[in-house]
Amino acid sequence: MTVTRSNLILLLAAFIWGVSFIFQKDAMAYMGPFSFNAFRFLLGGLVLLPLIGWRKHKARKSHSPALIKGSVAAGALIFLGAGFQQTGIQYTTIGNTGFITGLYIIFVPIISLFMGNRYARGIWLAVAMASFGLYLLSGMDGFTMAYGDLLVLIGAVFWAFHVIIVDHMSDNHDQIKFAALQFFACAALSYLAALYVGDKAILLSLDEWKWVIISGILAVGLGYTLQVIGQTTSPPAQAAVIMSLEAAFAAIAGYFYYGEILSSKALVGCILMFTGCLLTQRFPPLKSA
Repeated sequence: MTVTRSNLILLLAAFIWGVSFIFQKDAMAYMGPFSFNAFRFLLGGLVLLPLIGWRKHKARKSHSPALIKGSVAAGALIFLGAGFQQTGIQYTTIGNTGFITGLYIIFVPIISLFMGNRYARGIWLAVAMASFGLYLLSGMDGFTMAYGDLLVLIGAVFWAFHVIIVDHMSDNHDQIKFAALQFFACAALSYLAALYVGDKAILLSLDEWKWVIISGILAVGLGYTLQVIGQTTSPPAQAAVIMSLEAAFAAIAGYFYYGEILSSKALVGCILMFTGCLLTQRFPPLKSA
C-alpha cells in the first residue's frame, strides 16, 4: 500500500471520528463515560467478527503471543485515552476537548524521538501550523487549564502512545484481528471501571443504545479499523497530524447538525490544519533512524 493511499484512509478515519465526536457529549446525559466506552467498543469488536471469519481462509498470520500482548496493550491505551476524554468532556466544552485531544500531534513526534526516530526539521513547522490551527478552531481564550481540560490533556498523551503502538503492530500482524482484539480489551477494562465507579452495568433504553450504536459502528468498528490499516504505511507523525483533522470535521458536522456557525477565526484554523496536514507528507522519518 502506498503512503498516499494510507493517508487517504487515515483522512477518512478522521472524518468519521469528527462526525461522531459531536455526539459524545450528548451521550453523557444518559450514561457514565465508562459504560459508554464499554458497550461501544464491545459493539465495535463484534462488528468485525464476520469480517474476520470471511478472511480467515486468507489469513497469513495467526493469533501469536505478540499479537495478543500488543492488542491488550493497545486496548489499555484506548481505555485510558477514551476514559480520560469522556470524563473530561463532562466538565469542559467540545471546542476545548477537540483542541486538547489534538495535541497528540505534538506528543507523537516527541515520544518517537525518544524511541530512536528522527525527522527533518520541517516536520515541526507542520506540527506547529496544525496545532495553531486547532487552537483557532477551538475558540480557546488563553491557556487556562480547568479540571476537565486537564483530564482531556492526560488522555491526549495516551492517544499519542496508541498511535505509536498501532504503527508498530499493524505492519507485523493481521490488522483486522488486531483491531478487534484491542476493542475487546478496552471494552473489558471499561466495564470493570464502570462497575467500580458505579456507572450503569446494563443499558435498557433506546436513547442509551442509540449513542452506543452510532459510536460503536462508526467511530470504533469502522474508524479505528481504518486507523490500523492506514498506519501500516503512513509514518506515525504524519498519521497523527492527519487524524487530528477530526476536530475540523467535527466543527463542520456541528454546522450541519447543530446549526453552529464557524467564525472567521475558526475557518482560518481549518485552513491551517489542512495546510499542516499537507506539509507533513514532505517530511517522513529519516532513513538513518
